[in-house]
Amino acid sequence: MNRRSLGRGLNSLIPDTNFDKEEGKIKKIPIADIRPRKDQPRKNFDGIALQGLSQSIKQYGLLNPIVVTKKNDKYEIVAGERRYRASKLLGLEYIDAVVKEIDSKDLDILSIVENIQREDLSAIEEANAYQELADNYHMTQEAISKTIGKSRSYIANTMRLLKLDDRTKDELEKGNISSSQARTLLAIDDLDQRMTYLDDFLNNKTNIRKVEEKSKKSKKNKKVIKEDKDTELDRILFEDFEEKFINLVGTKVNISKSQDIYKVTFDCFSIDDIENLYRRLNKNDD
Repeated sequence: MNRRSLGRGLNSLIPDTNFDKEEGKIKKIPIADIRPRKDQPRKNFDGIALQGLSQSIKQYGLLNPIVVTKKNDKYEIVAGERRYRASKLLGLEYIDAVVKEIDSKDLDILSIVENIQREDLSAIEEANAYQELADNYHMTQEAISKTIGKSRSYIANTMRLLKLDDRTKDELEKGNISSSQARTLLAIDDLDQRMTYLDDFLNNKTNIRKVEEKSKKSKKNKKVIKEDKDTELDRILFEDFEEKFINLVGTKVNISKSQDIYKVTFDCFSIDDIENLYRRLNKNDD
């Protein structure tokens, strides 16, 4: 199985681990002096998987050092808590670590991104992580894309899964349906019809192509094809302009339509944000 790799945007925060030990960039730090972050997003660690990792470390050694930051006279884990826990299981006294000075915001982002690298992360957990980066750290989909190392369309399609109804999200989170099946269901507005197709997916009575064909046929019979196309076109245009506005003003932007009225909403979190928004718009207007 191919492991997920950290995004290229993190290179400035998490260093390459191929360091020359003689240069002192990798240190052997007492495990007793290291602690996990209290607000680390990942709370549960599979015991069997940790045992397997500990045996691998016992046989081959720690292939990649953990990354820590100095906290008073102790160290706090930035990346590599599984390796730290597996090393503790072996009873090791020291562990290879890279010490990094990282500010609080970058530390939070690194923890979220490391959580995204989990191979057992569900699509909904991944979408929530992207949404957290957007909401709490004001990162655009383009910025998230560069940080994670995935395409912007992948980020957008994953985040869109959060618009699903609760039952479909629950089945997706349990792994009973795939992300592709979930996105197919997301295109079906009628909830009863969506639940019917969801049950068919769960019972292996249909596939994505058949559901798409049935959905298109149903829409055609109801004579709403043009409306659906217009709605889809609006959504694509909205996302494009939202990204352009975000790059222009540096804050989250939402575009919506109610009947014949288009609404553009800028998220501001302080008076300074409002002033900065005005300056940017006024500057570009000149």
